[in-house]
Parts: sequence; C-alpha cells; structure tokens
Amino acid sequence: MDVWEEDAIWLAIVFRRLAPTDLDLVFCDEGYTFDVRLPAGTTEAELTDWVNAAG
Repeated sequence: MDVWEEDAIWLAIVFRRLAPTDLDLVFCDEGYTFDVRLPAGTTEAELTDWVNAAG
C-alpha cells in the first residue's frame, strides 16, 4: 500500500486484532529493508518504536 507510515501502522494493528492470535504477522516496508513481528496485543506506539528502531 502506498500510504503514510502512521496509517499503515494503524491498519497493521487493526488487522492484528482481527487475525487469530496464533497467526504470525510481520510488518515490513515496500523495499523489505526491515521486518517487525507483530505479536497479539501490540500497540500502535510499540509498533512505531520498533519500526523506528529497525529503520
């Protein structure tokens, strides 16, 4: 998706809440320069911190 990072993070968190907890989800950028696992219960703030640390 070509959206702002904050919108992509919000959407990833919403999807994480809807997906089964035993399903492995990974958040990455379009160039696959980083990937961050999204465990169940991840917050937007946590994912933002992980993305900033990885990038």
